[in-house]
Amino acid sequence: MLDGRNPEDWELSAMTVNKDMQEEQTTKGGRLRWLPYTPQERSILEAKFTTDWEELDFLETFWNPIYDRRDLLQYRRAAEVWRMRLSGKSFKGISGELGIDQRKACALVSGRNLHPYLVQMYLNRQLLSKPRNGWKWVLDCTPKPTNAFPEAIEVPAQIRSYQDILDFLKQFPQVPPDNPAIKFFGLSSEWVDQHKAELFGFLLGFMVGDAGKDYPEYEVRSRHYHKTAIHTNMAINGSNLRVLAYLQLALQTIGTKSERRKSTLAIRWNSTPNNILTWIIRVCLGLSILQRTSRNPVQMEWLLTCPKEFLVAFIQGLAESDGSVDKHGYYAAIASVPNSKFFQLILSKINTPSHVYPKSNPSQLRVNLEPSLLLPIFNPVIKSYRFLKMVNHAERRKILPPLPFFSS
Repeated sequence: MLDGRNPEDWELSAMTVNKDMQEEQTTKGGRLRWLPYTPQERSILEAKFTTDWEELDFLETFWNPIYDRRDLLQYRRAAEVWRMRLSGKSFKGISGELGIDQRKACALVSGRNLHPYLVQMYLNRQLLSKPRNGWKWVLDCTPKPTNAFPEAIEVPAQIRSYQDILDFLKQFPQVPPDNPAIKFFGLSSEWVDQHKAELFGFLLGFMVGDAGKDYPEYEVRSRHYHKTAIHTNMAINGSNLRVLAYLQLALQTIGTKSERRKSTLAIRWNSTPNNILTWIIRVCLGLSILQRTSRNPVQMEWLLTCPKEFLVAFIQGLAESDGSVDKHGYYAAIASVPNSKFFQLILSKINTPSHVYPKSNPSQLRVNLEPSLLLPIFNPVIKSYRFLKMVNHAERRKILPPLPFFSS
C-alpha cells in the first residue's frame, strides 16, 4: 500500500492530474516535483520501451548532450520497469525481482516526482521536429520540473558558410524598442534587426578578445551543466560603459540578457549563462574544452568567406576589447599572441594592409592610421575613446577630411 492506496490505483490517478494539483507537487522545502506523465507522454514511452529502448540515437538530435553512467543506469532501470509492468507484473513483483523500492518502481512508470534525465530527453526529442541536415537542437537548460520542455534553438554542428550564421540569427525575435541599450545609443529596433549579423560579428570579436568566459567545465554543481556566461571588467569611464552597452545589445540579439553589476573598482558586466554561448565558443570560435583565446588560436576559417561588413564588425569587436592607438597617431593595434597572423589574413580579405609585430613572435597586429580610418577599425556607433583618439590624430595630421560618422 502507498499512502493508503494500492500502487496500481495511484498510477491510474496520476493520469488525471490537472493544473490545480500544481501546489501539491511541492515538497516541504518548497522544491517543485515532477508532474506525472500525461497520457500522450505515456503512449510515447510505451512505444519506446516495447521496441528499440536500447537505442540512444535520439540524443544525436541535440548539440552537446551531457550524460554519465548514472543516467544510463537510471534509463535502463526505467526501461526494465516499464517492460515488466506492460507484461502484466505488479509493482510489488517488480520491486521484489529488481530489488528496488516499490514506490520508485511505481514512480518510474507514473512519472510522479521522477523523470529520469534520458527519458525526459527522449520526450523532448519527440516534441521537436527533426532539425535540418547538419544542424542540432540546443536546449536553453537541462530539463527539470520547472521547465520539462526547455526552449530549443537550431544550430549548425559546423559553420560551413555565412548563410549558416544568417539562418541561426533568424530564429531570434526583434529586440524591443524599450531595450536599455537601444535607448542608450538612440537607435531603433529596425536598425538593430537590419544590423543583427554585424552585431553578432562584433560579439564574436569581443569574445575572442578581452571578454572573460565562465566555461562550463568550471561548474561542478550539476552533472548536466554546459552553460557559459560572459563577464567583463573594465576601468570605470564613459568610453568603456559605451563599449559594454553595445556588447549588451549584441548579446540581446541572441536572446541573452546582460547587466552591470555593482562594483566601485571597475565596470563589471555579466551575462546570464546559456548553452548558446557554449556553442559559440566550441563551434563558431572552434575552441575545444580547456582551450582559451589567450593562448590557443581560434579555428574560424569560415570567416574568410563572409562579406566585408561582417568581417569589419568582427575586427571592431577585437579592437574595442584588445585594441589601442599609438600615442603618436601612426597606427592602431590589436594585441593577440595566438591569432595575430589570422587577423592579418582577415584584413587582407577586405583589402586593408596590416603587419604583425614583432615579426619573429607576433604579439600585435598593426594597421596604419589611414586604413584604420577607412575600415574603420573602431566602431563608429560606440565612439569609444580609442575611436575619438584615432579621429583626432587624423585631423591633426590632415590625413583625411572629417567624415560624417567620424565626427567627435
